[in-house]
Amino acid sequence: MSIFSRPINLFTRNRRTASLTFDEEAIRHVRIKSTDPLVLDSVQEVALPPNIISEGRIVNQDMLEQVLNDAMKEWGLAKREVAFLAPDAYVIIRKVAYPEDVEDEELKGHFFIEIGSTIYLPFDDPVFDVVPYTANNVEHEAILIASKESVMQTYEAVLESAKLVPVVADIAPLSLYRLAFHSHQFTGDEHILLADLRGQSLTVSIFFSHYPLFIRSMELEIPLSLTTGEELNEHRVEPLTIVMELEKLANFYRFNLAANEAAITHLLWNGSYEQQDELLEMVRERLGIEALPLVKEPIPLADGSTVSADFHRVIGLALKEEV
Repeated sequence: MSIFSRPINLFTRNRRTASLTFDEEAIRHVRIKSTDPLVLDSVQEVALPPNIISEGRIVNQDMLEQVLNDAMKEWGLAKREVAFLAPDAYVIIRKVAYPEDVEDEELKGHFFIEIGSTIYLPFDDPVFDVVPYTANNVEHEAILIASKESVMQTYEAVLESAKLVPVVADIAPLSLYRLAFHSHQFTGDEHILLADLRGQSLTVSIFFSHYPLFIRSMELEIPLSLTTGEELNEHRVEPLTIVMELEKLANFYRFNLAANEAAITHLLWNGSYEQQDELLEMVRERLGIEALPLVKEPIPLADGSTVSADFHRVIGLALKEEV
């Protein structure tokens, strides 16, 4: 199985591959009707009971296999090759230097040796992919994308139990960026902070020259009642709470990753969030940058209805197979 799609290759054709995403609340699948304009033929999701997936890790494999098996029979996807997403909590993205005498085709072998000796990751069983970072003409650098092998193998086992063939594990930031690129046609000169909110979980990634440079996932605080001490609203995260985190990461990029030679120019926002307009305006005021929804307009189905932002990840994943 190819562990990760190459970051620079935003649109890779493989029409045989179906796309699935696993979130804590649901499994989702879409089928694309056309890409210009982008119209969906169908969307499908099946709700997951609580505590089946927690923070990206499968905690009840038997139940997940049962739900997936039933869904695949209903959706007619059995025996298909599938692409899925590595869980955000177990994804690392790093820009790393390598010797100039290492050829492109030797990069994977080079970093296989370096990981654990000169490059340290937060898990002891990494599975990874690596591509040259061509945006830097001064020194030889590569983008390293890694995940935790045992976690990935559990997802593969669940897919195989439903008579599916896992062939590609992508990452959510790339899928979302692929969809954003389709909507906004970025040139690659932009320094993009991509924020993806699901419930109170926020995943932020940074892109430049179409390459992912950074990812961080975090749980946001929800205000508590002064009288009862309970959360005021289970999924109500205040805009200011989010914007303050985004501001910290924008500063981290400018002063650490970019060594004060570049700054974030655009924020892309993804998520079903009632206060989206207020949030984007607050970002514009505090950070002085462009702040835009991930897609310009809701994505339609052939019957004229539209889908929520909950489907954006799987749509971006499916785009890779269609363009």
